[in-house]
Amino acid sequence: MLLLTALFASTSYRVLKSIPLGPSDDTWDFQTIDENARRMYVSHFSEVIVLDIDSGKIVGTIPDTPGVHGIAVAANVGKGFVSVGKRSSAVVFNLKDLHKIQEVSVGANPDAIIYDPASGRVFSFNGDGNDATAIEAATSKVAGTVPIGGKPEFAIADGKGHVYVDLVDKNAILPINSQTLTSERPWPTMPCDRPTSMAADLASQRLFVGCRNLMLAVFDLNTGRYITQTPIGDNVDTSSFDPETRLIFSSTGDGWVTVTHEDTPDTYSLVEKIPTHDLSKTMALDPKTHKLFVPAGDVKWLPPAQPGGRPVKRIAAGTFRMLVIGK
Repeated sequence: MLLLTALFASTSYRVLKSIPLGPSDDTWDFQTIDENARRMYVSHFSEVIVLDIDSGKIVGTIPDTPGVHGIAVAANVGKGFVSVGKRSSAVVFNLKDLHKIQEVSVGANPDAIIYDPASGRVFSFNGDGNDATAIEAATSKVAGTVPIGGKPEFAIADGKGHVYVDLVDKNAILPINSQTLTSERPWPTMPCDRPTSMAADLASQRLFVGCRNLMLAVFDLNTGRYITQTPIGDNVDTSSFDPETRLIFSSTGDGWVTVTHEDTPDTYSLVEKIPTHDLSKTMALDPKTHKLFVPAGDVKWLPPAQPGGRPVKRIAAGTFRMLVIGK
């Protein structure tokens, strides 16, 4: 195991280039890669920026998506779905020309949004509604709503008829049957506190959960059994798993991506920490090239909008960019 870890460390990841993403001073959230189409969808405050991940060129935008959090791609029906937090809706767009098809009402303040190929449904996890809205991808019609009993943060699909959502305020993972739209027994995540990010090795049936108490926790995807933990940075928001290299990446707001190797389904080793940028806590992994895409921007703080309020975070104009990380 030590030799394997040393091998990975000797071929360290680094920032290969930086792609400018425009003059705006607005913030961002999640990114989604369409591996086959070679496109990445980048949430950016009130629009989605669409990037060709091979050329690094911006190929278009999806405007009028205020409070955008995430993007789901249903390639088999040629549609994408954007969670629009400020309108409690999902914008449906054409994957080819990026034009808006329609807008679907969902629960209050949708956050994470994913496509489940097993059911053919898109699931919007609604941060203020404590529920999930299921949308038939083919028809864009709402199939039903699932109460989830907590605040959702991230979700994944196992491809076999279940989706899993972490409830950050309940320290729990909730499995949902994507066909019957019923929730199952929640799994406690402790010692993982405030579960936020998730990724999975579907071959070994392991679930990797990024936790705000500086750990990556590993669970059995079938039973919810806690297995082990490894250290990560502070303020995690995204985790990704590369099935070819068996590496797990966790991006954190303190300016690092922590790389962990799955030695066996029950044993894990720390490989390295990649420096990124302050507050760069989201990312996307391209499984084809094994590159990471990490949004970054130079943060400036404005005075509170009201006396006694919280300072307002903005990005210095012209500094929003995509860091491309590889070997």
